[in-house]
Amino acid sequence: MYTRWPMDGLFRHKKRAGNSAARLLLAGLSLALLAGCSLLPQEEEQEALPQIRVPKISQKPEYPVKRETLTLSVSGSGKLMSEREENLYFTVDNQRITDVLVKAGDSVKKGQVLALLDTGDTESQIRRKEIDIEKAELDLKEAIRGSGQGATGNSSDSDVTLRKQKLDYELLESELADLKKDLTGLKLVAPYDGTIVSLTAEKGDLARSYEKVGQIADMNALVVAVQFSSSDLASIAAGMETTVSINTGGEITGKVRRMPISTDQSDEDSLDSYVLIDVPKLPGGVSHGTPLSAAVVVERRENVLTIPVSALRTQNDRNYVMVANADGTKGEVDVEIGSQSTTDVEISKGLVEGQKVVGK
Repeated sequence: MYTRWPMDGLFRHKKRAGNSAARLLLAGLSLALLAGCSLLPQEEEQEALPQIRVPKISQKPEYPVKRETLTLSVSGSGKLMSEREENLYFTVDNQRITDVLVKAGDSVKKGQVLALLDTGDTESQIRRKEIDIEKAELDLKEAIRGSGQGATGNSSDSDVTLRKQKLDYELLESELADLKKDLTGLKLVAPYDGTIVSLTAEKGDLARSYEKVGQIADMNALVVAVQFSSSDLASIAAGMETTVSINTGGEITGKVRRMPISTDQSDEDSLDSYVLIDVPKLPGGVSHGTPLSAAVVVERRENVLTIPVSALRTQNDRNYVMVANADGTKGEVDVEIGSQSTTDVEISKGLVEGQKVVGK
């Protein structure tokens, strides 16, 4: 006989107790892990890098071979000048300038005194000579009256005396004229109505005869004056069409009127060294000395094949182009060239209209 204990209930009780302990242990571990994570330093956010774009390789330009009119021109530079310009100078040498009465830019009238030289005793000499002439004139008149009244004495001697008096009188008049001419030479006067373009004479300067001290111009007779290189002048002729570009005045079409008279281009104040160009009307706001440029059309070639100058390649004596084919390939083609402007070149052999050439 034995006693039976209720072991099943006990085992169930222990199992429930073990399960509860396990759950508590897991919960504690979870809390410990969470607490530990909160103590760790926060990770920095990763910086967003910019997107790198691969650069595109630049494509060289392509140009079509065109058939057109090729205009050839030569260019030069110049200014507005007057067709009526004159240098100013004294005709007397080694005299001091005592006064300058005008300045550059002044409008003057014909005969107006512009500057004066030291007259010295010229004026007093003129006055004395005028008195001598007046006395000689009185003596001559008296001698003529005496001769007409049949004065006694030898008539031939009387005639000689009268002739001498006449010659003395004429000599005095000639001397007076020379003195007055000298006095006039001591004054610088305007030869015509105009504007003083330049004036270098200053009070106290020593004047040299026929040495330029200024310039006068008629502002109502302005003309386009242009200088070209000697090689370009050889291709220019009167009547050729011209495009004139005036600073602040835009472009005007005109025609060559006259070629240079002198080949010496060092004298910038002389119209003789310029090509003169006629234009219908000058724009407003321009004046004597306004700078300008001009392009003279020396040749027009009709209906020729052309490409831009930038597409033509050279190597020694060889001229060639890089042709862009329809299938995307490119190849070198030798060409023969004709006339050439600043922007385009004529192709006389090697290409056909519509082909495309690659620029440099």
